[in-house]
Amino acid sequence: MLDVRAGILWLWARWRIKKDQPIIIAVGGAIAKTSTKAAIGAILREAFPGQVRVGYGNLNSYLGVPLAVLGFEIDFYKHKVGFWGWLKILISAKWRGLFGRLPKYLVLEFGTDQTGDLDKITKKLQPDYGVITIVGPAHLMNYKDEAEMAHDEGFLAERTKPTGVVFLNHADPYREAHRSRAKAKVREIVTPLELIATEFAKAVGAELKVHTEKIASGLKNYHQPEHRFDEKRIGSWRVLDDSYNASPLAMEAAFNRLRLLPGRHVAVLGEMRELGPGEAKFHGQIGQLARSSVNLIIGVGELAKHYQPDQWYATADEAAKGILAILKDGDTVLVKGSHSLHLEKIITALENQANIHE
Repeated sequence: MLDVRAGILWLWARWRIKKDQPIIIAVGGAIAKTSTKAAIGAILREAFPGQVRVGYGNLNSYLGVPLAVLGFEIDFYKHKVGFWGWLKILISAKWRGLFGRLPKYLVLEFGTDQTGDLDKITKKLQPDYGVITIVGPAHLMNYKDEAEMAHDEGFLAERTKPTGVVFLNHADPYREAHRSRAKAKVREIVTPLELIATEFAKAVGAELKVHTEKIASGLKNYHQPEHRFDEKRIGSWRVLDDSYNASPLAMEAAFNRLRLLPGRHVAVLGEMRELGPGEAKFHGQIGQLARSSVNLIIGVGELAKHYQPDQWYATADEAAKGILAILKDGDTVLVKGSHSLHLEKIITALENQANIHE
């Protein structure tokens, strides 16, 4: 059924692309794909109003990318789509493919979850500009090892059109392998992990001849996607809500950001899922790294025990109840963990507590 749906969606997405010939910017990598996509979109919308489509949410799979091309806004995490829902989508896809003219720029996210994902997506859709934010341990459950996953990510470099540009991270341990496969010009970006989104966006904007003032104003209006590096005040606490997903690199980026913030640092660290046989080792390493920038570590989930946390909870619901007795006025709180743990419940608990005391 998946292949049938994807086949129909790709048919109409490719038909529309062939007709309209948009400039395609594709973002891949282990972390910050969605944030980088959003930052690039913010700059291009500032420079080319009405001429930009940014793929919705995390529509980044073989099934999701054609939906993003055709302008669908669907969150499969929040809404389950049944038979009739899919029938409606496929009919709409045909209509959009036949009559829904594409804008000049498409900013898309290419994701990988198992061997061959990026190979399949890039065979269907070659980008004009390819961005690989950085490759590291993430989504390893369905891969033999990290090198196999990195090879799959490298298809984005390999299949970016020769007339275009591939953007690589200077810190990517696989950058030379990506470079050797690229047929397009390659640009390397030097950036801290926590600034990947904005620094890559600036580089893409400059390559597209966007004026520096437009780049600056676009980033000024840029907002992080929900639950991704979302810094806010909740009552007396400063909260860094990065609860959408987690991997070792993403954890490191969050700690880098946390170091810059004032107050006692409290990290609510949910387990990192889909890391394969090395999951315990990765959790132990992150626990050690956290100690360099965190005063109090709260672990959530069975694997989070490997962080050696100061306080541990089995679930987000338990953590949401228990954290209120732990926090002090003026604390800075990082909330970070795999999406399936639903650590956003902790953010809600903090907001509810703050509202009571208003």
